[in-house]
Formats: sequence, structure tokens, C-alpha cells
Amino acid sequence: MSNKQESLIKILGTNIAVRRKALGMSQEILAEKIGITQQALARMEQGKIAPKLTRLPELAGALQCTVAELVTAQEDDTLEASSRLLAALEKVPAHKQEAFIQQVWLTVELMN
Repeated sequence: MSNKQESLIKILGTNIAVRRKALGMSQEILAEKIGITQQALARMEQGKIAPKLTRLPELAGALQCTVAELVTAQEDDTLEASSRLLAALEKVPAHKQEAFIQQVWLTVELMN
């Protein structure tokens, strides 16, 4: 496998994980939605395997994004900010996570 292929698989895996977590979705739920095992999804997110090309539209639909968004590398600062936001969300108790997300959206709206 070429370095470009490995890089794309890692980008795809990272983007899947970031989108899934941003939606508050577990690996089990996403895997069920697209008809694969949780273990296969975990390997995708780690960049160890790539999804079949025919599965990309289904993945994008389940993650409420486009295929292009799944395969596009994020700028380092955007990826870092996403990681920090997800780390903060993971510290919030599960029953309060939706309120946290709504607060973030409200803040975004106020900034625009």
C-alpha cells in the first residue's frame, strides 16, 4: 500500500470518528446503521482498514455529511480544535451532553 493510500485511510478514519463523536453516536450504533461489526468500525477509525467504496455514501448519510467531507483532510488547527471539543464533551455526563452541544451551537450562532 502506498503512503498516499495509507494517508487517505487515516484521514478517513479520523473524520469518521470525529463526525460520529460530534453526533454523540457510539461505535456500536454507527456500525449497526451501516451493517458492519463494531470491531470493523473501530479498525476503520484507527486507520487500519478502509471501508468499501460502495459503503462511503451510506457512511456519509449516517454521519450527516458528504463523502467529500469524509475524505478531506482537516487543517491541523481545525483537527486540534475538534479533538479538544470532543475531549471536553467526553467529560460531560451522558445525560447532560445534549445541553452541552446546544450551548456550543448557541455560542457559534452568537459569534456569526
